[in-house]
Amino acid sequence: MLDELVAQADLPPPVSAMPKVGRGFDNEISTVVLAGGRRVVLRRFPQPRAPEWPRARFLEQHGLPAPALLAANERGSVIEFVDGDLLGDLIEAGRDTAGVWRMVGAAYRRVHAVGFPAGLAAEELAADRFVLTPVDPVEQLHRLIDNARPGLHQLLPDCVDYLSDVHALVDDAATALRTAASAFGHGDINMWNVLITPEQAVLIDWDHPRVADPAMEIALLDKHASLFNETGLPAAFFTGYGQPPPEPNTSLHRLVQTLEWATSSDWAEFESDVALPTELKHRVRGWLPILVDYLRELPTHVDRLRTLTGTPRQA
Repeated sequence: MLDELVAQADLPPPVSAMPKVGRGFDNEISTVVLAGGRRVVLRRFPQPRAPEWPRARFLEQHGLPAPALLAANERGSVIEFVDGDLLGDLIEAGRDTAGVWRMVGAAYRRVHAVGFPAGLAAEELAADRFVLTPVDPVEQLHRLIDNARPGLHQLLPDCVDYLSDVHALVDDAATALRTAASAFGHGDINMWNVLITPEQAVLIDWDHPRVADPAMEIALLDKHASLFNETGLPAAFFTGYGQPPPEPNTSLHRLVQTLEWATSSDWAEFESDVALPTELKHRVRGWLPILVDYLRELPTHVDRLRTLTGTPRQA
């Protein structure tokens, strides 16, 4: 397959390939050295899928910070090699400077600048087509809160009563939620899906882009950053992003996303997944306590959101 893709791109023949492991990739990822020394990245898919060309052209036409697609078929693709450091690795090494975070914010600013009509969204956009549907974010958030109730009763039973407050906050923010602009989003938020070069941040693994309120993606970024640094997005991110997080939408999405994930079945599935590398499984075990600690502060989050939404305290 590699020979076929390299020939499709009219590239020199491959000399060696080094698999990349330990980062929870959905696809088989290898760094390939071609004759003459040029490096490219081979992505091999577990199941056949539509070639990525339409999506790659969309990314290129909008000048989004993504590696160039060089060749593709139903089984895999070859993309441009970006020489940089993964953001997650920089955070863990204490090298995520303010300059790094400004570049990350600037990258997401470019992505979210690709706008769509308000009220339309897509949970995931296919490689060869974008299908948008009308959505009601208020109904979506209410459903997620209700779904989290059984799991929260297991994790933090003393916090269950606060879910009625969260429902009220969603209702009071209904206008802001329903009128928020829709925008393109990366979709697969992960500190390992951002490469930092000396010049810019580049977003990789564009398999799950979406269209939604940008506040939803900012909230996801904050949540996933907290799994690495326990504090979330620093102020430098928003300097690069060019504006503060849109409120109350960002804080509402942040709270409900954490409720949803912490109370989900993902954690039991991670434990039972024999294919998950030991190093990654150990890392994942440390994430749930961080999410639970966030939810322990549910009264504080509710009070802050009352200020943002103007929701009166319930008797």
